Amino acid sequence: MDVALESLAFLEKHIQGKKFFGEKIGYLDIVAGWISYWLNVLEELGEIELLNAERFPSLHEWSNSFIQTSPIKDCIPPREMVVEYFSFGINYVRSLASNE
Repeated sequence: MDVALESLAFLEKHIQGKKFFGEKIGYLDIVAGWISYWLNVLEELGEIELLNAERFPSLHEWSNSFIQTSPIKDCIPPREMVVEYFSFGINYVRSLASNE
Protein backbone atom coordinates (compact mmCIF):
# COMPACT_ATOMS: atom_id res chain seq x y z
CA MET A 1 0.00 0.00 0.00
CA ASP A 2 2.87 2.36 0.80
CA VAL A 3 4.38 1.85 -2.65
CA ALA A 4 1.04 2.67 -4.28
CA LEU A 5 0.71 5.85 -2.21
CA GLU A 6 4.27 6.88 -3.11
CA SER A 7 3.51 6.34 -6.80
CA LEU A 8 0.33 8.40 -6.56
CA ALA A 9 2.25 11.16 -4.75
CA PHE A 10 4.81 11.17 -7.58
CA LEU A 11 2.04 11.51 -10.17
CA GLU A 12 0.32 14.20 -8.07
CA LYS A 13 3.52 16.24 -8.03
CA HIS A 14 3.90 16.07 -11.82
CA ILE A 15 0.26 16.74 -12.77
CA GLN A 16 -0.19 19.86 -10.60
CA GLY A 17 -1.29 22.82 -12.69
CA LYS A 18 -1.69 20.77 -15.86
CA LYS A 19 -4.68 19.38 -17.69
CA PHE A 20 -2.70 16.34 -18.85
CA PHE A 21 0.84 15.05 -18.27
CA GLY A 22 1.85 16.76 -21.53
CA GLU A 23 0.32 19.34 -23.87
CA LYS A 24 -2.37 16.83 -24.86
CA ILE A 25 -3.38 13.30 -23.90
CA GLY A 26 -0.35 11.06 -24.24
CA TYR A 27 0.89 7.61 -23.31
CA LEU A 28 1.21 8.33 -19.59
CA ASP A 29 -2.31 9.76 -19.44
CA ILE A 30 -3.71 6.63 -21.09
CA VAL A 31 -1.82 4.24 -18.80
CA ALA A 32 -2.57 6.16 -15.60
CA GLY A 33 -6.14 6.89 -16.71
CA TRP A 34 -7.15 3.25 -16.73
CA ILE A 35 -5.55 2.65 -13.36
CA SER A 36 -7.43 5.58 -11.84
CA TYR A 37 -10.69 4.32 -13.37
CA TRP A 38 -10.19 0.89 -11.77
CA LEU A 39 -9.14 2.40 -8.43
CA ASN A 40 -12.33 4.45 -8.30
CA VAL A 41 -14.40 1.31 -8.84
CA LEU A 42 -12.51 -0.57 -6.12
CA GLU A 43 -13.05 2.38 -3.79
CA GLU A 44 -16.77 2.23 -4.57
CA LEU A 45 -16.78 -1.44 -3.61
CA GLY A 46 -15.13 -0.54 -0.32
CA GLU A 47 -11.96 -2.53 -0.88
CA ILE A 48 -9.42 0.31 -0.83
CA GLU A 49 -9.16 4.06 -0.60
CA LEU A 50 -6.18 5.48 -2.41
CA LEU A 51 -7.16 8.19 -4.85
CA ASN A 52 -9.11 10.56 -2.62
CA ALA A 53 -9.58 14.24 -3.39
CA GLU A 54 -8.12 15.48 -0.09
CA ARG A 55 -4.82 13.65 -0.39
CA PHE A 56 -4.34 13.95 -4.16
CA PRO A 57 -6.46 16.89 -5.36
CA SER A 58 -4.72 17.45 -8.71
CA LEU A 59 -4.63 13.76 -9.57
CA HIS A 60 -8.27 13.37 -8.58
CA GLU A 61 -9.27 16.32 -10.78
CA TRP A 62 -7.14 15.01 -13.66
CA SER A 63 -8.71 11.56 -13.35
CA ASN A 64 -12.24 12.93 -13.53
CA SER A 65 -11.51 15.20 -16.49
CA PHE A 66 -9.57 12.46 -18.32
CA ILE A 67 -12.54 10.08 -18.14
CA GLN A 68 -14.82 12.79 -19.59
CA THR A 69 -12.50 13.60 -22.52
CA SER A 70 -13.51 12.41 -25.96
CA PRO A 71 -12.56 9.82 -27.25
CA ILE A 72 -11.69 8.34 -23.83
CA LYS A 73 -15.30 8.43 -22.62
CA ASP A 74 -16.33 6.60 -25.79
CA CYS A 75 -13.79 3.80 -25.22
CA ILE A 76 -14.11 2.96 -21.53
CA PRO A 77 -16.45 0.16 -20.51
CA PRO A 78 -19.60 1.20 -18.68
CA ARG A 79 -18.93 1.63 -14.97
CA GLU A 80 -21.61 -0.94 -14.10
CA MET A 81 -19.72 -3.60 -16.07
CA VAL A 82 -16.46 -2.79 -14.31
CA VAL A 83 -18.19 -2.87 -10.90
CA GLU A 84 -19.71 -6.26 -11.78
CA TYR A 85 -16.34 -7.58 -12.97
CA PHE A 86 -14.48 -6.55 -9.82
CA SER A 87 -17.34 -7.71 -7.57
CA PHE A 88 -17.18 -11.15 -9.15
CA GLY A 89 -13.40 -11.28 -8.79
CA ILE A 90 -13.44 -10.17 -5.16
CA ASN A 91 -16.17 -12.64 -4.27
CA TYR A 92 -14.34 -15.44 -6.08
CA VAL A 93 -11.09 -14.80 -4.23
CA ARG A 94 -12.96 -14.62 -0.92
CA SER A 95 -14.66 -17.95 -1.65
CA LEU A 96 -11.28 -19.55 -2.36
CA ALA A 97 -9.87 -18.13 0.87
CA SER A 98 -12.81 -19.40 2.91
CA ASN A 99 -12.36 -22.93 1.49
CA GLU A 100 -8.77 -23.22 2.72
